[in-house]
Amino acid sequence: MGEALDTAAFEALYERLLPIVYGYLLRRVGGNTLLAEDLTQETFLSAVGGLPATVQSPEAWMITIARRRFVDHLRRKGRARHVPMVGLDRAVPGWPPDWTSDERRVTLALAQVDDAQRLALTLHHVDDLPVAEVAAIIDRSISATESLLARARRSLRAAFDEVADD
Repeated sequence: MGEALDTAAFEALYERLLPIVYGYLLRRVGGNTLLAEDLTQETFLSAVGGLPATVQSPEAWMITIARRRFVDHLRRKGRARHVPMVGLDRAVPGWPPDWTSDERRVTLALAQVDDAQRLALTLHHVDDLPVAEVAAIIDRSISATESLLARARRSLRAAFDEVADD
C-alpha cells in the first residue's frame, strides 16, 4: 500500500475534502446537519493513518469510506421505526450555499423516506452502483432490491410533492 501521508499532507487533504465528504453525507441523511457532521467525523477518523501517500484518487477513497459509514449508521439503526425529520430549517448554516432549491427539496424529501429505501436510492441513483452491488451491500436478493427501489421511487415522488418549493 505504500507509506501513509504525513500530518501536514493529511491536514491539507482534510481541508480540501471536508466540504466534499460533508456534502456527500448531508444529502444522504436528508439534511440532518448533526448526523452529517457525526458521520463526516467518523469518516475522517477512519482515514487517519490509513490513507496511503500514493493513492490515485483521495476523493474517491474518502467517499468510499463515507459511504461505508453511512451504510454502517443505517445498519446500527436496525429496523427501528422511521421518524420523519419534519421542520428542517432550509436556512440552517449547514446547507451548502451552492445547493439549488431542487437539491434542498430532494434532500428534504429523502428525509421522509424509510431508511432502507433511502439507502437503496442513494446507492443506486446517486452513487450509480448497479442493482446487484446494491443488493450485496444491503444483504438482499436482486429481485428484492429491485422491488425496494420501485417502492422507494414512489415514496420519494410522494415526499417530493409534499416538500414546499423555496
